Amino acid sequence: MALAGHRAYLMKIARLELRDEHLAEDCVSDELTQAYEHRASFRADSSLRTWLTAILKNRIVDLLRKQWREQPFELATGTEREFDPLFDDTGHWVQKPSAVPDPAQLCEQGAFLDAVKHCVERLPRRIGQIFVLREVFGSDTKEICKDLGLTTSNVWVQLYRARIMLRICLEKNGFAPESALR
Repeated sequence: MALAGHRAYLMKIARLELRDEHLAEDCVSDELTQAYEHRASFRADSSLRTWLTAILKNRIVDLLRKQWREQPFELATGTEREFDPLFDDTGHWVQKPSAVPDPAQLCEQGAFLDAVKHCVERLPRRIGQIFVLREVFGSDTKEICKDLGLTTSNVWVQLYRARIMLRICLEKNGFAPESALR
């Protein structure tokens, strides 16, 4: 079993989710040790990378669950407040965002993917964690609620905020739709 060959990939995932180099390193090291100790349980129903990613996801969720219980909720950060002016007092858009012409085309651009990664890293910690669990790990809402002890509506609100903040960040980094630039 070539576990070490997957370390760089697993570190990318752990860094993105945990936002702490040392914690990510510890998590991946523990995960690889656990995978080695339980290598007999790998049935090859999926690829080794998929199996390792699932183990890592479970370790990260355990860590997040522990952190969420132990740490008070963060107050609104400057980044969170950035999207408040987008809405009026009734909660409606001041100026409705324009549609992106072809999202698939954007995803083919390396610069766009780098900008997305940068923007995800700038999200407030808890909002970023929920976003990565949902959009990177593919966790469903019920699973996130169960793992983090949140309500469904809270998860959807956090995902909505993440998407708004990502949109603002991407527009600030040169990825505004052409119609918004005119």
